[in-house]
Amino acid sequence: MRRLISVLFLILTLAICSSCNDSGQASSFSIVYIDVGQGDAALVECDGHYMLVDGGEGDKVYNVLVDKGVQKLDILAISHLHKDHIGGLIKALTYASKIGITISNSSESDTDVFKEFEEQLVIDKSKIKVPHVGDKYSLGSAEVEVVDVASTNPNDSLVLLVTYKDTRFLFTGDIEYEGQKRIADKYQNDEDKEFKIDVMKMPHHGSYEGSLYRFIRTFMPDYAIISCGDKKRYGHPDDRTLDLLNNEAYNAKVFITNSEGDITVKSDGKNVSVISSKN
Repeated sequence: MRRLISVLFLILTLAICSSCNDSGQASSFSIVYIDVGQGDAALVECDGHYMLVDGGEGDKVYNVLVDKGVQKLDILAISHLHKDHIGGLIKALTYASKIGITISNSSESDTDVFKEFEEQLVIDKSKIKVPHVGDKYSLGSAEVEVVDVASTNPNDSLVLLVTYKDTRFLFTGDIEYEGQKRIADKYQNDEDKEFKIDVMKMPHHGSYEGSLYRFIRTFMPDYAIISCGDKKRYGHPDDRTLDLLNNEAYNAKVFITNSEGDITVKSDGKNVSVISSKN
């Protein structure tokens, strides 16, 4: 009986420890894909540490940061320097005024919105760093890896792979044909086995590229998040993209911000759940 009790105690201890971070505290992981209209923004939290990926336009990201009381960002990640990805950061950083590191695929742009954003970064004592492919950053007990950092084409983007225990999340910015092909080549293997992604933020607001079939086949996401504005105005997401994701060969569960609102993803390290604010 004593041996049985000891075994049960050991199993319980291991189960508790598996849900804790390195400091022994209860571990947590979530992503809020923020409904910023035509743009991108996502707030990643792990063990009380935060990374903001893009900032959309307008005040929405600022409001989310205030609501959640997030005044420090361990990582500010900017996929690329277009207005619909950085415009909202100008106000957001007046609240989240402490930044550990700022990374992007470029540190230069001649647009007025970038100049205003850059001035805000200077106020926050931060500068943009262009990382290298393969660079890794810690976010609590999660790992953030730089998958691609090209800036040759207008929509090239900083692409990030976030790993939390056994779950993976891919942020793709606005990458188009060349970027999608380059990343698919990187993860291709002789066994034609997918590099499984739990949640993928779809490239370029759900646009369609001839490379998208192979890109999705490479990662086989369980969930696909599309961040976009009014379809009648911008044409996003492309119906061909939705058809591809809904194909029975992939059957990814699709969530779109323009109809679902803010989309919250949570992971316990093995299983992922997705909840939309409107449905």
